[in-house]
Parts: sequence; structure tokens; C-alpha cells
Amino acid sequence: MSNAMSPHPLPIDLPDDFTQTPSASHSVKSDMPPPPDVEPIDHQNTMAANRSQAPKGPLDGVISAIHFLSRICGIASASMFAIAMLIICQLVFMRYVLNESTVWQTEAVIFLMIGATLVGLPYVQLLRGHVNVDLFPMYLKRGARMTLAILTLSCGMAISALFGFYGLELVIEAYEGGWLSETIWAVALWKPYTALPIGFGLLFLQFFADFLSLITRRSTPFDIREDAF
Repeated sequence: MSNAMSPHPLPIDLPDDFTQTPSASHSVKSDMPPPPDVEPIDHQNTMAANRSQAPKGPLDGVISAIHFLSRICGIASASMFAIAMLIICQLVFMRYVLNESTVWQTEAVIFLMIGATLVGLPYVQLLRGHVNVDLFPMYLKRGARMTLAILTLSCGMAISALFGFYGLELVIEAYEGGWLSETIWAVALWKPYTALPIGFGLLFLQFFADFLSLITRRSTPFDIREDAF
């Protein structure tokens, strides 16, 4: 009675001789191979991944803090681009709809766009978004690839430190000299110039975090898998 009432009968409602049928025994215990989407576990790759896993320590906190600063720079850069876009819309409305002159909009957009580009440098490096050629490192052996990665990060740290130092020097000089932009708005130039030391200084920190991750085996050179080739 229960089998007639329910469209999906439970196994306990089936007759006893059902479990003895060939179809039922074949469905329970089948000699067929698993579906093609089920791949066997590669124990060698699992063991290699466990061996290459970096040890945990206080260095992780330093790297995480630098990554957090880089993400904040990404948010600040995106916000500056959004504000610049809104100012452009306001500029077009003022000039072509209300037929009024603009005073500060063009200069503000220029400073915001340049500042957003500089402040966003560490976030782009965090995402590995800078121009990169992976073909040559991929064909190098493991030791040569590591050497090239260390050399690349060292050059990046040196260049960003150089630009950050001279950018800070420029900010101090503009502040002490009272430099103003040659426009009606007359902006104090040390304010937009601060994007130079901030952007390149935090880019140096991001390069340094990548360097620490590399030499402590927390990452691979150029983020290329060891068994890529």
C-alpha cells in the first residue's frame, strides 16, 4: 500500500526478493570505472605541495600588514578616479549647459588622475598587474629563475626608493618655498606632490614584501609553478 501511495518508495518498503535481482546487485556493487570527471589523487603532488609550504611565523604579520596598506591604496586610487570622473561631469554641465566658466575643475582633474596613478602603484604590484613578460622566466631552470626574480625585485626596490626619496625632497622644497600653481585656483603644489613619496614609498614596501615572500619560499619566482615546464 505504501508503494502505491508514494512516488519515491523507501528501500524498507520494497519486497525482500528485490535485493536479490541482478539489476539491484549491479547498482549496489558495480565493476564500472568511476565517471570521467573524477580524477585520482596524485599523492606525489600532494606531498610536494606540503613540502613547499612555507613555515608560519611573525614574518607573516609584516607581509599581511604591507598587503593591507596596498589594498588601502587601491581603494584610495579608485576613489580618486571616481571623484575625477564626477568633476568632469560637473565641468561639462557648467560649461556647455549653463554656459559658465570653470576655475578649478580642470586642474583638480589633472592632479587627481596623476595622484590616483601614483597611489595605485602598490596595489597594482600586489595584483601583479604591471607589464610583465613570463616567457623567458618560464624556460629558465629553477635556480636561474630564482636569481632573475631576486634581481628584478631588487631593481624595483632601488628604483622605487630613488623616486620616493626625490619625491619627498620635492614636497619639502615646494612647502618651504611656498610654490603655487600658475592658475586662478593657485593650489599649494606640495599637496599634489605628496602622491610621489606616498606612491613610490608604498611601492617599495610592496616590493619588499614580495622579496621576503620569495626568499622564504612563501611564493614562487614570478608566480610560476615549479613544474610549469
